[in-house]
Order: sequence, then structure tokens, then C-alpha cells
Amino acid sequence: MNEHVFRFSPTGSKGTSPLLSVSGFAICLDRAMNAIRTRAAGRAFCSTANLGAGFDVFGLALNRYSDTVNVRITSGKKIRIVVRGPEGRNIPAEVRKNSAGPPTAELAKKAQLKKGLEVIVEKGVPQGLGLGSSGATAAACTKVLDALLDLRLSNDELVRVASLGEKAVAGTAHADNVAASLLGGFVIVYDKPIRAVSLKPPVGLALVVVTPQLPLQSEKTRKARKIIPEKITVKNAVLNLGRASAMAAAFAKGDIRLIGTGMEDQIAEPYRKDLIPGYDDVKRMGLEAGAAGVSISGAGPSLVALVDGNNREPRLVAQAMIRAFAQNNVRSTSFVARPAQGASVVRKT
Repeated sequence: MNEHVFRFSPTGSKGTSPLLSVSGFAICLDRAMNAIRTRAAGRAFCSTANLGAGFDVFGLALNRYSDTVNVRITSGKKIRIVVRGPEGRNIPAEVRKNSAGPPTAELAKKAQLKKGLEVIVEKGVPQGLGLGSSGATAAACTKVLDALLDLRLSNDELVRVASLGEKAVAGTAHADNVAASLLGGFVIVYDKPIRAVSLKPPVGLALVVVTPQLPLQSEKTRKARKIIPEKITVKNAVLNLGRASAMAAAFAKGDIRLIGTGMEDQIAEPYRKDLIPGYDDVKRMGLEAGAAGVSISGAGPSLVALVDGNNREPRLVAQAMIRAFAQNNVRSTSFVARPAQGASVVRKT
């Protein structure tokens, strides 16, 4: 690699002293440009979380829906949030209630910003379906502000900050959805403070999402979390630990069939499935149609089926699951997705 270095030698010195390098100048110039930028925009995709045995630990980004966030530094000192877009109805704009609010406040404080911020959220991820709607907003906002304020945070720190947005909405700073939307692919979140690992999903992995048309509940995620008992038996803990370990190894190996064996859950599913009419029938018919595994997507009510798209037809799995819902007098819709990339910054000015 060629690099031009400018040097000077004081009179009488025996050597030379580095004064300025082209690469060093470029870094300084980049930081200077960032310092005068006032706007940035980016987006993050939706996600499915838990994936059976990985309650609050596993997440997977989906390339179906996304949220876009535009941030502008303002002359005031307040944070202002504006919610727009096709899925922006009934989403609070208060800083403490919107999932973009706490990450924005945290990053502004970290950057010692003396000015205000306007955050415009273009909602494209539907609410209340178990597809990480609030997590996508928090992830996009965190990614954009990290770039605009030139913080250069680590992935672990980005995930931690974004999880503050989930706490505002769901009452708990769970990080599975935000990590998937931030980092892309299949993610594992664990430990205190939060650590996050992202793995590239197998080529050919398809995801079928089937959503029953049920009445939309307010604070659905909070309620779905409350019905899970605080204590579980050692037997169930061991079952979930083994299945989750197998799933993580399967993603690393690229074995879709083995991934599916980890989608049985003894922690959340036994309690949450009663909120979804016909759940057992829908899961059974999805597996019979060729799915490697089926589970509740996040807090539901959507179900997600993992399918080896190289050997099975995902649409046949979707049709079977829709028929099962219909047999239980429930209408449903479906889509087929692929794993998505992580959050990205699309513009800085």
C-alpha cells in the first residue's frame, strides 16, 4: 500500500519527526465533516424473535417490512418525535413512550449535544403482529444517531442503547428484536451488560409468516410477557437449553433441518399459544407441509415457519397453515421472506 507522508526535520536533528500523514489528515477531515453535518437518515428491517427455544435470546431479521428514520439537529434543546407512514397510526410521539425516544435521549447525552433533535419516523412495520415493530424503529434511530453524532459505538453498545426503546414500549429492555434489526441475519443476545453475536443464515432459508386476523390488543407485548411464569422447572430449563444450543450450532453449520428441531419451546409457548385459536393445528399442518420448524413470532399472534427453500416450497407451507386457521374459523394472511441485512445509514448531509 502506498502512503504519502510529509515530514520535517528541525535544524540539527539527527532524524525526522512525523508531522502529518495523508491517512491521518483524512481521518481528521472526516471527523470535521461529521461535526458539521446536521441530518442523517437510515432504515432497519422487521424481525422475528424467540424462534422457539431462544426466548429473549434469538432473533432473525426479515426482508419484508422496514422503518425509515430521519434525524435533524435543531437550534433548540428539546427532542421532538414525528410519526408518519402507512403504519404510523396510533403510535405515541412522546419521547418516553415512543421506542425512538429513549435511544435518542441516551445518545444525545453521550455525545454531550447542546442542541435539539427532530426524529421523523416513517413506519413501515405493522404494529401488534409479533414482527418487532418497535424494535425496528429503535434500531434505525440508534444506527442513524450513532452516525450523525460520530459516536462510533460498538455493536454491543448499539444493541444496549436500542433496547432502551423496547423498555419504553414493552416494560422490559429485551434485545432480541433490536439486535436482529441492527445487526441483520440470525442474532444471539446474552449476558449483562448485553453482548450480541450475529451469524449469517444458511443460503436457501425461507421464512413463512402467517398472521391470524385477531382483534388488535393494546400493550400486547407487555401482556404476553406477564402470562409467562417467573419460575420454571429444571426439566424445562434443560430442554430449552439443549434445543437452543442445537439451533445456534445449526445456524453456524448452515443446517436448516437441525435449526427446526430447536423451535420447540417449554418457556413461553405453552402459555402464549392459548392466545392464538387453533395454534396446535396450524403448527402441525405447517410441519406436515414441509416446514423444518414452527413457532410463535415474538409475542404473536403471527406464527413463523422455517423452510428449506432449496427442497421445499414455502408457499405450500403457508397455504397449509392458512387452511388450518380456517378450520378453526380464523382468517389469516401470509407472506414469504428471506433473512435481511442489518440497519443502514442511507444519507448524511
